[in-house]
Amino acid sequence: MFSTIAIAPVRGLVLAGLSILGLVAVLAHALVLLLTISVGLAMLMPWAIGLGRRVTGARRKLAARWDGVYIPWPYSPAPEPPEPDEEGLYLYEEHLYNSPRTPMLYRKVDWMLDDRATWRDLAWLLLNASIGNVLALAPAALIIYGALTLPWGGLLIMLGFLLGPMFLRLHTAGSRVLLGLPLRTGPRAMSKRFTKWGYSFGLFALSLNSVFMLIVFPRAWKVANTRRKLASEWSGVPVAQSTATRTTWRDLRFFALDPIVGVLTTVVPFVLLLYAGWGLAVPQTWRWFVPPTEPDWAFGWYGQFAGSDWLAIPAAVGLSAVALWITPPLIRLNGQWVRTMLAPADDLTQRVLELAKTRADATDAAAAELRRIEQDLHDGAQARLVAMGLGLGALEHLIDQDPDRAKQVLSKVRSNSAQALAELRDLVRGIHPPVLADRGLGDAVRALALDTPLPVKVQVDLPRRLDPPIETAAYFAISEALTNVSKHAEAASVGVDVRLVEDTLELTVRDDGRGGADVSRGTGLRGVARRLSAFDGVMTVHSPVGGPTTIRMTLRVSAG
Repeated sequence: MFSTIAIAPVRGLVLAGLSILGLVAVLAHALVLLLTISVGLAMLMPWAIGLGRRVTGARRKLAARWDGVYIPWPYSPAPEPPEPDEEGLYLYEEHLYNSPRTPMLYRKVDWMLDDRATWRDLAWLLLNASIGNVLALAPAALIIYGALTLPWGGLLIMLGFLLGPMFLRLHTAGSRVLLGLPLRTGPRAMSKRFTKWGYSFGLFALSLNSVFMLIVFPRAWKVANTRRKLASEWSGVPVAQSTATRTTWRDLRFFALDPIVGVLTTVVPFVLLLYAGWGLAVPQTWRWFVPPTEPDWAFGWYGQFAGSDWLAIPAAVGLSAVALWITPPLIRLNGQWVRTMLAPADDLTQRVLELAKTRADATDAAAAELRRIEQDLHDGAQARLVAMGLGLGALEHLIDQDPDRAKQVLSKVRSNSAQALAELRDLVRGIHPPVLADRGLGDAVRALALDTPLPVKVQVDLPRRLDPPIETAAYFAISEALTNVSKHAEAASVGVDVRLVEDTLELTVRDDGRGGADVSRGTGLRGVARRLSAFDGVMTVHSPVGGPTTIRMTLRVSAG
């Protein structure tokens, strides 16, 4: 007991040193994120996140060694190495690579960023630099101050030694809450908000980088297409890709204004969270390391807010909450800005190119569907009918000679007849389900959910019936998505949303499964994308490793 009391202040100094390493890891996170978004150095992201995990891993080891408290390893399993296809190529998000190195890097980045434990580690690194340092340094500070004010300071020295073990236990308890297993396994609301803020920070960096596109304008059209894609994926505002292979005046006008408009729509969340992080990282405890004669530039109004240094922490937490709350609408506003400036011109040439592509996709999809029907008829109903014919021929010879044998043959003929009828019904249902024609898309999706082996929650908001081709395409798109979830996602439940927003039909299929590349890559989903393209439709799949999968599909419908 006495040894624990005597060594507690030293252990507090060790934890303070660990918090300095944690701040280095936080700065590495910020720097690597900026480099990744601005110049594409994604290979540094695993290193930065791994640095933070090494710091938090050291805290777990110290908790077990000093306090006998086991803090479990909370990270999801690392992704499996990508497997090559028949041609030796590696697929990642519809792109093929000759080497597994790049797909594996992207998988690892997705795995780390989509893991809730990564964001909990980051929260611990920031809070450990403020609240954690108060608990870690208070015993040593009392002892040192008491030694400088003897003899009256002897009481402070005793208090420092006595409070040391209790403060360290509080530090360990808080670390166990943040660094252990999450208390719930549902949707990661906070991590999603941090992810949205990361998107906002990325768009902010890209807006600053837009001015350089005016210098390298011959290649600017590629960056413009990237901004269209990010507007769809990050902001949730779909922007059609341009078919042009050169930089247009429309692109240059966007890059000239984006450093102003784009920055204004993304700078507020960035500044608020940066300022809040500074307030958490530089609280009252760090004043102990700064001489009183030094200027107070490092603390700003945090140190003197309402005359109290301790209000730095709640002020920083409040600013963080505001930054995360306003981020989603602001990045959507940025997406609207990109669509306004970079949406392809609706001229005849552009439309002809789009129609030529969608016609080719629709032709391929129709040919594939005809081949499927032919194969189903050949392998199913046709084979049953042939077997029935042979059975009836045998029955004709056996009915007088061997009545018992004839009964057996008749039973087989009846069975083949029933199976042929069932297969024909399935085939007709696969071409155009009767419930879809009779009851509409909403009831057809509900019937589809009843046939799915997983619990499916369906939400439908359709104020009117849609054209039959639209309903058919939407029905089979949802059907294929549910089949994909049942086969690959290892999910416990699925949610399906069907809603009509102005002239756009929005379809969303979400599950709570494991996610990963095996879920999002498949010929079935690519077939869905080709089917939707005939209706100016778009499909996006978000399937992080270890996390839920979300499939979003949109179709353009005629005004009713």
